Amino acid sequence: MPLRYVDPTKRHGPAYRATERFGRSRAGQFYARKVASRIDPWLYRASGGRLPSQAWTIPTAPLKTTGARSGQPREVQLTYFHDGRDPILIASNYGEAKHPQWYYNLIAHPDCQLGGERFVATEITDADEYARLFALAEQVYAGYRDYRTMTAPIGRQIPVFRLDPH
Repeated sequence: MPLRYVDPTKRHGPAYRATERFGRSRAGQFYARKVASRIDPWLYRASGGRLPSQAWTIPTAPLKTTGARSGQPREVQLTYFHDGRDPILIASNYGEAKHPQWYYNLIAHPDCQLGGERFVATEITDADEYARLFALAEQVYAGYRDYRTMTAPIGRQIPVFRLDPH
């Protein structure tokens, strides 16, 4: 199943808003970190990509990278959206002090797969482009605004990646 196109400017319905509200709650954050992160990759594979990216309202897909130090295959389920034809990833790590491990994997080995499609990842370093893409990310999931608020006091800027098709 091809990677689902995610338009960041699309209007959201009540189910989406309810899912987003839950995701931003303490219980939702616990669920995302401890439960969904473990079962979503399995659901995605078992359903041919229909779950969780289509049944749930906030789209996700598995990102497959190569471990920065180990060189071993790594997989994590991530929220994404498109800017034109390119998927965009936000390395928020739930607003934690450190970048997620997949950030380091993409820096060391930019070749990756998202939802089974091959890409080359590039970190966005231009300030204007970063601001534009982060604003779009907040339209996809308002929790990114929470994460930026959490990381600002410690000086961590949440990285943004553009995935260019192979």
